[in-house]
This record gives sequence, C-alpha cells and structure tokens, in this order.
Amino acid sequence: MIISLGYVTVPVEHTEQVSQMLSRLAAQTRTEQGCLDYRVSHDLEVPGRFSLVETWATLADMQTHLALPHIGPAVQVLMALGGRELSVTAHKAGEAMPML
Repeated sequence: MIISLGYVTVPVEHTEQVSQMLSRLAAQTRTEQGCLDYRVSHDLEVPGRFSLVETWATLADMQTHLALPHIGPAVQVLMALGGRELSVTAHKAGEAMPML
C-alpha cells in the first residue's frame, strides 16, 4: 500500500476556487483503479493551505494517476493562482493497524 501526503498553499483570495477544483479532482480520483482513498482538507492553522492524503493499492496505480492528462493542467492552474509549497511525498506502508 502507498500513502502519499501532499500540500499546497494558495493566496487566501483563491481559497474557494481551489477548494472547488480540488474537491472535483478528489471525487474523480477516488474512481480510479487502485485508489483506496483520496482526501483534501483545509489546514486549520495556515490560511490558504490544503492537505492531500492519498492511499493507493500500489505505486504503479499512483504513477498511472499522476500521468493522466488532467493532472498536469490541474497543477498548472494551481501555480497560475499563486500556488506555492506544492509537494507530494509517497510512503510505502505495511499492514494496516487499527488503533481505535
């Protein structure tokens, strides 16, 4: 299993537009093969910052997602809206261990 953590910060005046765009992207991504979960949330401490948490069955599934034709333009829109600190880091996870 692959878990990725991503972040992007946009100017506060673009927060609503980016929120809607990322919400649509998340909904679409959750339908892709190998996507176990894809969540976007607003950072409660940094205005304009979004966190992305993705869970993929395999690294190949995540790489396929990143190569889809709509991902590049989505990143370009984020950058055009003043996006900064865009990062996505994948982590190979072992067996899930429910804690609560």
